[in-house]
Amino acid sequence: MKGIVFNLLSEMVEEKFGLEAWDAVLDKAGSEGLYVATETYSDEELLALVAAGSELTNIPANDLVRAFGQYMIPRFAEHYSVFFEGHTNLKDFLLTVDSVIHVEVRKLYPEAGLPEFTYDNGQPDKLTMMYRSPRKMCALAEGLIEGSAAHFEQPCTIHHEVCMHKGADHCALELEFSR
Repeated sequence: MKGIVFNLLSEMVEEKFGLEAWDAVLDKAGSEGLYVATETYSDEELLALVAAGSELTNIPANDLVRAFGQYMIPRFAEHYSVFFEGHTNLKDFLLTVDSVIHVEVRKLYPEAGLPEFTYDNGQPDKLTMMYRSPRKMCALAEGLIEGSAAHFEQPCTIHHEVCMHKGADHCALELEFSR
């Protein structure tokens, strides 16, 4: 994962729990906590930070990761506004994740281990996003979708029955958009 992800995690923990909490997370995870935004760091380090944060806050790891995804979107919208511009609704934005956003990220960072999304877009107020990633961080994807829904001020319900954590080869994030 890119250092920017680690930096945003640090910001979130410090903002919500205080600097002492971030220091405790780093100590528990055995991490120095120095991350260069453009450098790549191991998934194991991120997972160790999440596990430590979960243990210290008594928040389940998946809930923490989901909250992190929600937290990331306003920062992405501020720093990478070009990806959000021109979209009038959540569904149109989400349909660009794999074909536009991830393409541009790969141009900058060819080694980035991004998830793959495919879509079933058969109904106007629904969208199914098929998520595939060896990281199996579908909770982060859910949080990013929820953060995007807040950004576009468009409520969205997520149903997530098909999941890699339940033995499937992908996760099916079934979204229903409110008008």
